[in-house]
Amino acid sequence: MFKISANVSSLDRPKRRPLKIYAADPMIGRNLGNRARVDIENEESLRPGPSGERICVVDFNASTGKYYPPVDLNDPHLLMQGGLEPSESDPRFHQQMVYAVAMRTLENFDKALGRKIYLSKRGMPLRLFPHAFYGANAYFDESLHAVVFGYFRADQAAPGENLPNQSVFTCLSHDIIAHEMTHAIVNRLRRNFLEPSNVDVLAFHEGFSDIVALFQHFSFIDVVRAQIQKTGWDLRKASDLLGLAPQFGHATATGRALRSALGEAKLQLRDDIIEPHERGAILVAAVFDAFMMVYERRTADLVRLTGSQNLEPRSIHPDVVNRLAGEAARIAQSMLTMCIRAFDYMPPVDVCYGDFLRAMVTADRELSPEDELGQRAAVIEGFRQRRIYPEGVQSLAEESLVWDPADNSLPPLRWKANELLDLIVDAASQISSSSTPSQKEQMHLYSKGSSSSSPLADQFYEEDFEEGSTSTSTPLRQDPRSRGRAVNKALGPLARELHDYARKNAERLDLDPDTKIRPLGVHPVFRVAPNGRLSIELVAQVDQVRNDDATLAQCGGLPLRGGTTLVIDFNGRIKYMISKPLPSAHLSQASAREATARLNKQLSFTKLADANDPMVSYLTAEDYPKRAKLRASFANLHFTR
Repeated sequence: MFKISANVSSLDRPKRRPLKIYAADPMIGRNLGNRARVDIENEESLRPGPSGERICVVDFNASTGKYYPPVDLNDPHLLMQGGLEPSESDPRFHQQMVYAVAMRTLENFDKALGRKIYLSKRGMPLRLFPHAFYGANAYFDESLHAVVFGYFRADQAAPGENLPNQSVFTCLSHDIIAHEMTHAIVNRLRRNFLEPSNVDVLAFHEGFSDIVALFQHFSFIDVVRAQIQKTGWDLRKASDLLGLAPQFGHATATGRALRSALGEAKLQLRDDIIEPHERGAILVAAVFDAFMMVYERRTADLVRLTGSQNLEPRSIHPDVVNRLAGEAARIAQSMLTMCIRAFDYMPPVDVCYGDFLRAMVTADRELSPEDELGQRAAVIEGFRQRRIYPEGVQSLAEESLVWDPADNSLPPLRWKANELLDLIVDAASQISSSSTPSQKEQMHLYSKGSSSSSPLADQFYEEDFEEGSTSTSTPLRQDPRSRGRAVNKALGPLARELHDYARKNAERLDLDPDTKIRPLGVHPVFRVAPNGRLSIELVAQVDQVRNDDATLAQCGGLPLRGGTTLVIDFNGRIKYMISKPLPSAHLSQASAREATARLNKQLSFTKLADANDPMVSYLTAEDYPKRAKLRASFANLHFTR
């Protein structure tokens, strides 16, 4: 006999929450699979908004001064049906849509990086405003610590597949939400990647955000099946999968999606392509070329056996379609993970496309030396075809592209065992547990009694990023109300020990001992290799800045930054040292040449950007000295598109 417990509270809380979304955007709402369901973390403390631990949806319209009532996803009626049905006219679904896609994007980063990414700023989660303003734009606003979405009317004369003057909501586009969320996440992982210190920096931000949005398309398996059944085995013809934000593009009278994964077939990287979206499109095309190489190689046997390449798409057997769709989805997820994982092997400042390629190859080789899918070879070839070449390598052989191992003479980094254990145990618990702070521990996000006339007009808490600050992608100083109290206790001493280590070994870390060193972050990384091997590493970042008047004047208001990323094994041994040095008399000959070349590139790019910026002539005497800094704005960057 068995005993039936009457204690209902003993039932386990579901770990995942299903929610309904548009897989693309409402314009193709009639297509099979566009009304999709995603499963995201079931946050225990989720409040109306939705407002959770890492994301808070605030539905305030600054154009009308109106709040929309927040959706309560814990309402029993909504729980029974897996959230609201997709609707263009219901603001509550708009709130559900931005929350679900934003959480899904965050979880892709969590999975790839082997840790939970927190976007809180002074204890406040990242805010999402679904109807922030009237206008054909959406962007991440660092000062507000928010992603703001606009809405607008479709073009009267050429609305595409929209109705003339139809209301178009950017918050209903999966691609726009994922793209802007990626900007916010990248800004947390590498804050200085927003400063245009070379021609690739802003283009990388744009291209990488498109890569995340595009590869997430392939997780909607019904859409993938429908496209293969419609266009056949060759995914290059699958426009619904490869186009970004089709409704936005059509509504603004372009007659096509905003951007595409394909780019021009023979478009290659050139020095005269400097507009961030155009240059970013080349990065997207290189990565997608690599995806197609792997997909075609992995499915070639099935296509040969079934003769699918010679059949009309509608004649391909459904079982073959399912097999092709499943393979495309698996490869897309693997490629996305590979791209995101590269962040832990990238320098903290002044990124260029070659750094990204080397980081992808190194990170993937560390975890999967065998490269069973052939992804690394495909990525290298994709970059080669688009003429994206890293600097300082002897060839495009995999062994040459891997970052050089750190100098064996570097002493190990000896953190105190109890502090390090606190950090690792708490980080591991964050991955395995969905526990959240109690309601009393959470900051009240907004109230009717606020003295502010508009939440969007408020200056959000400015991150303390002055000299000596310990703010970071995984903050070294978190608000005491945020979770991870063991980490909060440990990170202060760990940051000090990292700083002391960097000072003692400055020259060997390509740092200038005469310039202040700033620790940016320390975090553990947990990854499981395909063979089941658990890998635990620590990733640390430090940077330096020169912002004297002469440097700022030369660089259009931007400082000159240097820094080093350290990849450290569990025993404290430095495995990789990825540096971008400042010019210094203390550097080795090779590092000194690199530092001088970096400075010259920044000065040259400042002049090139000035020559191609039609607004330079109209800047005031106050704004002209900081013109390069003004270009580092997502609002301005996206407005031109």
